[in-house]
Amino acid sequence: MIPRLGLYEKAICFSLEWKAKLELARTSGFSFLELNIDAADDRLPRLYKGNEALALRRACEAENFPVETLALSANRGYPLGSEDTAVREKGLDIVKRGIAFAHEAGIRIIHLAGYDEHGEKRNPHTEQLFYESITACTREASYAGVILAIETMDTPFMGSVGRVMKVVRMIDSPYLQCYADIGNITASALDPVKEIHTGGRHIVGVHLKDTTPGVYRDIPFGEGIVDFDLCIGALASIGYNSFFVAETWCYDKESFHSNLPKISSFLSEKLENAYKE
Repeated sequence: MIPRLGLYEKAICFSLEWKAKLELARTSGFSFLELNIDAADDRLPRLYKGNEALALRRACEAENFPVETLALSANRGYPLGSEDTAVREKGLDIVKRGIAFAHEAGIRIIHLAGYDEHGEKRNPHTEQLFYESITACTREASYAGVILAIETMDTPFMGSVGRVMKVVRMIDSPYLQCYADIGNITASALDPVKEIHTGGRHIVGVHLKDTTPGVYRDIPFGEGIVDFDLCIGALASIGYNSFFVAETWCYDKESFHSNLPKISSFLSEKLENAYKE
């Protein structure tokens, strides 16, 4: 069985209505959309509008096209380990509202930005606060039946599957798992096959993007150093059969939309080759 390939919402202009976004993703060859809620743009207010999740769910039903995953990247701006109580509590509120949004919209998995704090603000106390925050968020997620997954990031704190798995094992809940970004892993000069085997059956989602050493985004597919055949083959070898998402950004330029069928074709061929019976 060939896993489904989804599209990162930021590959589509923000101004489009839900119906148009879902239709564009489908006609470009994708099987679902990954929603994004970020603190740096107009997406965060979605969590504070009472009818937004229901509107999304109805659009998905009308178009017969699902939103399966949610990239809750807003915690870049509100890290869950911040020593600033107001910032940390805002980060916790964002995750809790994200869980409620996902539950109402029918989204199955939320992946979180694994930051305790940024740069020189980091210290052992921010790490401990992060673990406490993730524990509280996991308890909230279990009540709603929504899976949280910590993404492998572009910084050392949660920059490897091994680091993510330390937290997953510490909390030991089926509602906290690993979201592997093979682009980030490769850009950080880690062995992607070793990383994939470290996560094993705890990997519940995978970002597919191309990167170069130390450059974590905006590299066109096929022009970086990511060995998609190797990585997807490694995932197939451990029995992974869940969500893959093409992570790319249009920066609200409608002309970028013409690239989406090519991206879908490029990655779909890799998936078909790795998962062919």
